[in-house]
Amino acid sequence: MPPETRISRRRVLRLSAVALAGAGVALWPRKPPPVTWTGQAMGGPASLTLHGAAEETARRLVSRVVALVDAMEGLFSLYRPDSLLSRLNREGEVGDPPAAFTHLLGQALTVAAATGGAFDPTVQPLWELYRGGVPDAAGLQAALGTVGWQRVMVARDRVRLQPGTQLTLNGIAQGYITDRVTDLLLSHGVGHMLVDMGEPRGIGMRDDGQEWRLGIADPDAVDRVLSTVPVSGRAIATSAPRGTLIDAAGRIGHILDPATGLPATAWRQVSVAAATATMADALSTAIAAAAPARAASLIGDSGASVVLGVVA
Repeated sequence: MPPETRISRRRVLRLSAVALAGAGVALWPRKPPPVTWTGQAMGGPASLTLHGAAEETARRLVSRVVALVDAMEGLFSLYRPDSLLSRLNREGEVGDPPAAFTHLLGQALTVAAATGGAFDPTVQPLWELYRGGVPDAAGLQAALGTVGWQRVMVARDRVRLQPGTQLTLNGIAQGYITDRVTDLLLSHGVGHMLVDMGEPRGIGMRDDGQEWRLGIADPDAVDRVLSTVPVSGRAIATSAPRGTLIDAAGRIGHILDPATGLPATAWRQVSVAAATATMADALSTAIAAAAPARAASLIGDSGASVVLGVVA
């Protein structure tokens, strides 16, 4: 899960689809040059690389991607008071939610059930509690009383929370937006791309025929690469419990164990590969919140795998 709280909250996504033309003069038609875009999604860095698409077509598609990301933020961002999720947390209920909202929330609850609550979107009250520093036992128990994915009711025409319950989708929404962008581009005939709206997913190949590959950084030295992994045909999500510190004193990591309410400390970092960025994102969050010995059982029959884990 990317460090949303550590990145500027500006929601400006600049259109910067730049054609990277090769040097020299071609004597035969060349493949269209790669087109790249960088910006922000859900408050964190985002990027897109398209291979094989005509430049003008790619630029139009990038404009559609920017609009889609803004629409998804309007549903899922906790940093936008006008988002649907912010309104749900304030009011406890929303009617006639868009299909994308109930779709993602349904996936979040499915993963919560499959992981026995290791992934749980109802931990937002714990986040709010820890922002003020380490809570006392009474405060922690009170907040835990509002946590539990079973406290969320999702229907096609309504989403309702039990009193005191609030949601965060920061452990799954970045992956979901990556998948939505990927689906949009696939539907317009783009077959070779690297999409990263917080969690990266590769489709097809680079224009040199090589697989898409990504470096996984050392959590303690981000300029050092621990491993380089292929990402063509799959997504990779990385969660580092102390990658974001949520209290003013900078002592408390952003991944909390939904069962105990305590900050997760067993992992320094874990990277998960899955067929979709949504699943990779949610499972990396779940595994990072749990003991390393539980990783295999949390993955279950999802087809995902831990590609790199650094224990504390």
